[in-house]
Amino acid sequence: MKVLAIDISGRHNIGNRYLRVYAGILLEILADRIVHVEKIDVMVKEEKSQKVRDILRELKEFINKFEDFEYVLCERGEFFNLSKDVVEGVLRKKVIFPKTRGELEAINIAHHISYSFRKFLLENLDK
Repeated sequence: MKVLAIDISGRHNIGNRYLRVYAGILLEILADRIVHVEKIDVMVKEEKSQKVRDILRELKEFINKFEDFEYVLCERGEFFNLSKDVVEGVLRKKVIFPKTRGELEAINIAHHISYSFRKFLLENLDK
């Protein structure tokens, strides 16, 4: 089954701005493992606000970079604990919170990508 695992890093105010990094991995998974990674992409947004509507708008833009997947896989807290139905309505995509080992591994990889990319940007932004 092909899914899109996403993670957002950067919900902390740094110097009156938010540097958000969206990481997405298009991959094929089974319940117990990742079978194949098809695509990895990152999107960076720097904003002065941290509103749910901003994150949903940016995420919708990011998701449109990917094609042909069954659902979006993300952690429950990515959308400030909004109900899954609300998020699915805005994104117009099925949203799943990880339950299986394969889904948890996919989210873990997306998290490492977004966190590492943001850390790299912060270390090199002011140089």
